[in-house]
Amino acid sequence: METVDHTGAEIHPGYDPASRFRPLLNFMNRQFGRFLVPEKEICVDETLVASKGHNIMRQYIPSKAGKFGIKFWMLCESATGYILQMTVYRGRNFDPVPSGELQRTQVVTSLLSSANLLNKCYHVFCDSFFCSLNLATRLLQSNTFVTGTLRKNRPMPNVIKSADPAPNNAVYMRKGKVLCMAYRDADGKRPVRMLSTYLPAQELRSGKPKFVHVYNKNMGGVDTTDSVMKAYSGQRKNRKTWKKVLLHLYHRILHNAYILYTKNTADTPIKSRVRFIQDVVESLSDTVTINVIPARARPHDQRRNIHVGVKLLSGRKEKDCCVCSRRSQAGGRRRSRTACSFCGKGLHRCCIQFHYNCHEY
Repeated sequence: METVDHTGAEIHPGYDPASRFRPLLNFMNRQFGRFLVPEKEICVDETLVASKGHNIMRQYIPSKAGKFGIKFWMLCESATGYILQMTVYRGRNFDPVPSGELQRTQVVTSLLSSANLLNKCYHVFCDSFFCSLNLATRLLQSNTFVTGTLRKNRPMPNVIKSADPAPNNAVYMRKGKVLCMAYRDADGKRPVRMLSTYLPAQELRSGKPKFVHVYNKNMGGVDTTDSVMKAYSGQRKNRKTWKKVLLHLYHRILHNAYILYTKNTADTPIKSRVRFIQDVVESLSDTVTINVIPARARPHDQRRNIHVGVKLLSGRKEKDCCVCSRRSQAGGRRRSRTACSFCGKGLHRCCIQFHYNCHEY
């Protein structure tokens, strides 16, 4: 079967539509597992980087706010939302499912294997898209537990599929280590079907099954991360999908870094997330030290170090950059909203290293 893009043109078999951000994604996955040993409860879910730009990887998920975009599979720690592993879904033509396997099972086992979390008694929580008897059997073989909701059209015992319990009642059925349940929360609501290879058929004092309480507590890791990242996301309208994905990945790195900061800092009080992001940006754009020869230097004067940085001009003022602006050339004028903090001349942040003749007014 030939692969074609949105224009109908044939695509080379070795083409990778995620090649522009693949190196960064691989680097993230290698580093995320180095700094945190996750708690026992972890969750798997999907997330969408909203984009309507033309891209062969673009997916349509009506349940998401953005609806169109690039889909990622994510493995997170349930308690904090710390990302342990994430992979991009490029579409069925680029990521075909091996014969004899289910996509949902292959995605979960691949994420756990890449994060090196199989055979370590971790407890995985997933929604009805991923959860199935096939997944439970596969993970039990790797000494890993799973809890999740089941869709009615998935294979399950007929007793659970056709169960119609009364409000605040549950029906259980077990086979070996696999326990299935059907539960109706209130009158007028549909029964919820769930599966677990770890939890018992037990009810809490409130009358609600332990299944439901533990699942609601530990399933929201990815959704919590997404909701937190909506604030100060920095996303801007862009026709280039890969640019939006790159910026999204940088914010994922910042989010993980903030979680590590809150777990290991001795600061009191702990910085807010926006303050932490500001500190990271300021540290990455901090002043640099360069060797400068003062203007009209005397013979006995020696080179001295001057700390040169940039400062934001007040209001909406702009100045010509003293490094890259060429007003004598047509179209050569380059304006900057920042200026040298030492001499006051207009200066782009990226031009600091070429600002050799700096001297104070």
